Amino acid sequence: MLLLLPEHVKGLVAMKEAAEAMERGFLDWSKNRWLAELRQRVHSEDNVRLTVHIGAPSSASAIGVYVHPEKVVIHQNDVQSYAKRGARVRIVYDSRDGELLSIQIGEMEVKELPGVNNQVVIPTSCAAAVGTKWLAKKNSRRIGVLGSRGQAKGHLAACKALIPTLEDCVVYSHNPRNREAFAEQMSETLSMNVVAGERTEDALDGVDILLTVTNSNVPTFDGELLQPGTHVTSVVSSNKGLHEGGFITRARREVDDATLRKADVVVCNNIDQEKLDRTAVLWSTCEQGVIPWEKVWDIGQVMSGEVPGRTSDKQISFFKQNAFWGVGDQAIGRLLYERAKEQGLGIKVDVDGFESRIDSRDE
Repeated sequence: MLLLLPEHVKGLVAMKEAAEAMERGFLDWSKNRWLAELRQRVHSEDNVRLTVHIGAPSSASAIGVYVHPEKVVIHQNDVQSYAKRGARVRIVYDSRDGELLSIQIGEMEVKELPGVNNQVVIPTSCAAAVGTKWLAKKNSRRIGVLGSRGQAKGHLAACKALIPTLEDCVVYSHNPRNREAFAEQMSETLSMNVVAGERTEDALDGVDILLTVTNSNVPTFDGELLQPGTHVTSVVSSNKGLHEGGFITRARREVDDATLRKADVVVCNNIDQEKLDRTAVLWSTCEQGVIPWEKVWDIGQVMSGEVPGRTSDKQISFFKQNAFWGVGDQAIGRLLYERAKEQGLGIKVDVDGFESRIDSRDE
């Protein structure tokens, strides 16, 4: 069994490799829904949140879990942060025989973004990029980003990895220094023309894709300003554990009702995940009748061809990245394991990968 420590999982793969692994995992799931299960969460009385992602991508011959705890702190106006983040742990088994292959400790970083590893940024970014690729206009060239911290960097890098036609980016956040630093770093990192906008509207003007990647608890833009053909990807919303458990007074959301009403195509990772988590977007908006549930598809339905997704360059499409990505994360985990073996990294632990090799009928 190969034990990978935090220093081993940082910079081991490039963003394109991670994003393509995530996409293969979702493609596997789109053909066989038994290969993944919903993300689960539990909260302690002291508001430590434990999250579990599981999946079994057949293309990677992997099956396993990814677990991460964090101490959630709620500030004034329900602004949410994480005072501490427990060490993340990914466990990868071989899906063909159940052999334990690898235990991987720590949040990974991709080669292009050293130091960017906050709050499962890589798998989150890769999952968002998959939805964006499958719903945005073909040959999209201009992208707007709301947010300028680690998650925003990861999401732009992942989208560029899966949508290589992207050339121009406008970023806006409330902190001028942050957005200017973002523009300078990401221009160099991604060989794109990234500029800092002076207002929110700058990130919406003339873009093919809009990423809203913030920590906001209120909508970050006016959906009435969306132009025909724009694709929107959103990440933030709070689930029932925080809201119904009394830790926050209102669920977070970074898109408004107008965005959902104007969208011709509305897709999330997994519809059942929305119903389990009872989020502000999309669960609450559907339950309140802002849009009907019949308008919402999941990315597996689009990838399998069950539903068409975008059918016109004039349509507005919306993707809610709702954290159902365990099936793709296991593809990433298998990739990390194989790459570490190739490079002689990690610690070989003298533990049999099987609890037993005897058929249970003979025990």
